[in-house]
Amino acid sequence: MNLGKTRQINFYNIDNTFYFVDLPGYGYSKMSKKEQEQVGKFIEQYLFHRKEIVLIVFLIDIRHSPTNNDKLMYNYIISSGLPCLILANKADKIAITKVDDTVKSLQKELNPIGDIPTFPFSSERKIYTENVWNYIEDILKQ
Repeated sequence: MNLGKTRQINFYNIDNTFYFVDLPGYGYSKMSKKEQEQVGKFIEQYLFHRKEIVLIVFLIDIRHSPTNNDKLMYNYIISSGLPCLILANKADKIAITKVDDTVKSLQKELNPIGDIPTFPFSSERKIYTENVWNYIEDILKQ
């Protein structure tokens, strides 16, 4: 997946059971302020009007404190009232001894009450994936 550089909606069929829907990214890509605003409005529309959403997987970069855009997107997600999990991606890029503390720090900054699970993740090296998949499977069973 080309996460963070998406310019359109991409649908990924997972074993004919459910879809991952990759929405346009807003993070560190080279977007103008106007493009970022348009993407933000587009994502907001999608979150508030798409009835089939059962879980939002919110990706952030474990190597950086949440940006203003991350916080804005997090607020959109929370205001949608939909179930969510936070994936601290690129966990392979920091020392394994720092992963747990970094995840806790990110969760405290974004979700201080701790009601949204935050997991480390590495899409590149496919590590820290078991807990995430277990959580997703539990959500799908509901």
